[in-house]
Amino acid sequence: MPRLTGLAAGTISQTTGELVARGYVVEARETGKRSGRPRTYLTIAGEGPLVLGAVISTLNTLLITFVDLNGAICSESELPFSGPRSIAELAERVAETIAEAIDASGFPKGRIEHVGIGVPALVDSVDGVVHFMATFEDTPYPFAAVVGDRIGLPVTIEKGTTYKARAEHWHGAAQGHDTFTLINVGLSLDSAAYSDGLPRVGTHGFGPELAHVQTGDIENGEPCYCGSRGCATTYASIYGMVLRGFGAQVSRLDPRNEAEVEALFIKLLDRACEGDSDACAVFDTAGAHLGQVLASYIKIADPGMILIAVPDMRFATVIKKAFSAALNSGILPTILKMTEIKFTRQEKNWHSLGTASLALEKS
Repeated sequence: MPRLTGLAAGTISQTTGELVARGYVVEARETGKRSGRPRTYLTIAGEGPLVLGAVISTLNTLLITFVDLNGAICSESELPFSGPRSIAELAERVAETIAEAIDASGFPKGRIEHVGIGVPALVDSVDGVVHFMATFEDTPYPFAAVVGDRIGLPVTIEKGTTYKARAEHWHGAAQGHDTFTLINVGLSLDSAAYSDGLPRVGTHGFGPELAHVQTGDIENGEPCYCGSRGCATTYASIYGMVLRGFGAQVSRLDPRNEAEVEALFIKLLDRACEGDSDACAVFDTAGAHLGQVLASYIKIADPGMILIAVPDMRFATVIKKAFSAALNSGILPTILKMTEIKFTRQEKNWHSLGTASLALEKS
């Protein structure tokens, strides 16, 4: 162990002793006969502490997952809560729902080590502050502290794509990669970066916001929910593509209804794969804007690997020509050759894996 970790034997013994005392690991003495001092083996305690991951959906439900230190899901449920009128009310509703879930789970509260919450907002995960949420104006707000005080447990919050990057790093396509960037093509176009095995954030706890890099006409481009125009998310998110692909047919579409938006996106994708020219034009536009924003980002960040998570792998095929053209025209070939760009399908349980990974890392 000292050779593997570079730590002194005494330091390792002290650290493992603390882990044993906290119930994280258990010791097992070697039973076989051999010369010398019997070895002590350490294993993660399956019946030890738990973490709780929670995801706030856009339709006022909370997906709650209890996970053990091995990363195994012990319990999972989705609970509704009443619609809040402010972010302060949202924090209260989330706290109430988590407390109800703990009471109903049968797990002792003292066994829960940490709570990780995914919030669809611009957050400072270090200080636990929500700085911008499209549905509320009363920000910034100390969300993590309020929820933590209400439930009596340590709480960490994170935006959705950052905890998805954790899931990819721990369980998915980014295993073995300590430095990478994730682009999530969802209701909006979101991004997160990992560096040296940890999420990379700036001075104020924010990750890269590639969704709001302006790739269109700033004055006359598509309006964005952030208040600006021409942002990449208005062209390359599934909501933006559905709006352009169906026009007046979806004038009353609720942008928060992820299931409905994704179903329409799949219909649009079906049309493109069948050769429908209007649908193909939507995806050509999306590919061009996605390629443009990635070309700029690669030149600035040198990310090494970029994962593009999509709801359907056919998306990579229908945007390929426009996406590649924008990439190749916007970056030196030498730099592009050194960057691995990989499309990956969004796993249905990434919310659970991501928030649980967040809570595990913070325990």
